[in-house]
Amino acid sequence: MLSPSSLLAAVSPDDFGKAISPIIVHIVTPALEILFAVALLIFAYSVARLIWGSAEGEDRANAKKSMLGGIIGMFIMLSAWGIVYVISNTVKTF
Repeated sequence: MLSPSSLLAAVSPDDFGKAISPIIVHIVTPALEILFAVALLIFAYSVARLIWGSAEGEDRANAKKSMLGGIIGMFIMLSAWGIVYVISNTVKTF
């Protein structure tokens, strides 16, 4: 019968890194790049709406909310990139 300790001994961090590396390189990184670009576009569009938009209070409030959403989105994507970087260096994927 296989015990958990024998299973852990059978898998080295380097083997795990080699298995997870294609997933990080081909799926996670491009997805984070696309989501970051979307958040940046939302932020830039909101800034443009705020600058060139009408002086009405509701439009300005919506533009400010969108700007905040874009900033939060970019922060989340940068945080996710950092987490992926830490994990990939921990298991030596690259």
